[in-house]
Amino acid sequence: MEKILRINGDRYQILFSKKMISKKISELAARIKSDYAGKDQEPILIYVLTGAIFFGADMSKKLDKIKFRHHIDSIGLKRFSKDEVGGAVEIVSRPHANFRNRDVIVVEDVVDNGATMNFLNDLLINGDNPPRSIEYCILGLKNSHGPLNFSIRYLGFDNLGPEWIVGYGLDSNQAYRGLEDIWVKID
Repeated sequence: MEKILRINGDRYQILFSKKMISKKISELAARIKSDYAGKDQEPILIYVLTGAIFFGADMSKKLDKIKFRHHIDSIGLKRFSKDEVGGAVEIVSRPHANFRNRDVIVVEDVVDNGATMNFLNDLLINGDNPPRSIEYCILGLKNSHGPLNFSIRYLGFDNLGPEWIVGYGLDSNQAYRGLEDIWVKID
């Protein structure tokens, strides 16, 4: 029997299990290590808060496990309001690192319509300390996304539907981020 989670009267089922997520992160970490082998400095992983905190932390642990040195930082961006309808992108917190002439890997949970990541890409490119390179490591890409002004080099799960998802950092009104699996709304 399939597990069902009830949130505010809506039903959710598991989309990606903890095991599936862990396997995908291991694959992405191996690719990152291979791509950055021999570089003159460690890349900076920028977690997009709050949603990517679990993905970013697990990615960092997997990279450490395979002996790949890297730095971490974060940026807080907010787009969704309480009614889960997108609005203007707001910067909630800024990174501390100086990105000038550094390789940066943006770590994000899910690209929904692309507005937040397009905003961040423009911010990094046009900022006071632009990085030497910017790559994107995205756990999930929804098939409803609009035009993206960047390329995704490291993608976990592709072609997600438009349904709302929670767990593993993804929330419903700031709740349910701590679920180990990713759940999808089914009605």
